[in-house]
Amino acid sequence: MSLSTIVPSYGVKNNTLTIILTLVTLIVSFVVLGYLVEIIKGGTEGSKILPDFDYVKQFVIGIKAMILEIIYFIIPLIIVIIVASASGLFTSFTKMVYASIDAIANNATTASMIMAAIPKSTINTFTNALTVTLIVAVILFIIFSLMSFTALVRFAKSGSGTEGLRFKEILKDMSKIGLLKIIVTLIVIYLIALVLSAVIGIIGLIPYIGVFIGIFVGLPFIMLFTFRAIGLLYADA
Repeated sequence: MSLSTIVPSYGVKNNTLTIILTLVTLIVSFVVLGYLVEIIKGGTEGSKILPDFDYVKQFVIGIKAMILEIIYFIIPLIIVIIVASASGLFTSFTKMVYASIDAIANNATTASMIMAAIPKSTINTFTNALTVTLIVAVILFIIFSLMSFTALVRFAKSGSGTEGLRFKEILKDMSKIGLLKIIVTLIVIYLIALVLSAVIGIIGLIPYIGVFIGIFVGLPFIMLFTFRAIGLLYADA
């Protein structure tokens, strides 16, 4: 999956090869995602054995998992766009742009002169709308991120994409485990993964072999650790 980034680092520059490796990376990424979904399933079942590779099966699972993740990204995005529009963020921003263009056309040469040409009411509307939109975006990001993890686990356990969209059941699973437990555990998981990533980054500085050790040993370990830990977290549900 990482060949498209490794090969150029050795000074190999070929557009055709880059395109081929990028396509290979995309295909293998779906296989890897499908494999990680099966890692989650193993975690929920308490299995200590890695699942076997079944490239076709895991490619299909990976595509389904990606679609599921996209849905959980699109929903909050649509809501945020609606909130931004309703609060006047887009309208006020457009007015600020036009006012700035007019100011520049009238020989405004500094940022302060341009800002002075924009009506304070427009600036206030933009600031308030931006604040509201950001607050809503952060809240939705947290909520849907937690829900997407649970959805991915339900998908892993059942193999059905529709299980990952049963919002009522997802909320039930989250309540069984405990929202605070989920948040704290995920924070710990990602902090550990961040530290391991930093170590891999340092190892990657070793000439020639560092990048191979990091990408072919370190990165897979982080991925296995992270997704198995998520599976174990949701085993209670």
